[in-house]
Amino acid sequence: MSEQEKDYEVGYGKPPKDSRFKKGQSGNPKGRPKLTKNVDTMLRDTLFRPVVITDKGKRRTVTALEAFFQRLLKNALDGDARSAEKLLKLLPVLQAGLEREEAAAQAEAAVAARDDRPVLEALQKLMGGALGDVFLDGKQGDGDA
Repeated sequence: MSEQEKDYEVGYGKPPKDSRFKKGQSGNPKGRPKLTKNVDTMLRDTLFRPVVITDKGKRRTVTALEAFFQRLLKNALDGDARSAEKLLKLLPVLQAGLEREEAAAQAEAAVAARDDRPVLEALQKLMGGALGDVFLDGKQGDGDA
């Protein structure tokens, strides 16, 4: 043993030299195990993966879900009763989505209108009442412009 090795003190954070990792050797050779996917993740990955379809002679990439709906519509239009029935069963889902979008747009418009009123009133005071005829009365729905 050399003098340097004799002086080495084994202790906390200082393991014996013979039990240390060898150069180039990992402490975890197999690595971290891959996560297993749950059904939700597998379904999302499957439905939203890109697929190439031919539409009117042109190739384009869409999600698998979109390709599925396009095929369902094509089959229904070609007279397949089962495809038409499946599409009709999906109409309430579409209607609910449209209603949610409309309600969100109305709520956003109401908030915007409510937020604009103090600004318009302040402008009206600054300009001596000139904005009231154009903006504020129009907001109230009087219809006199």
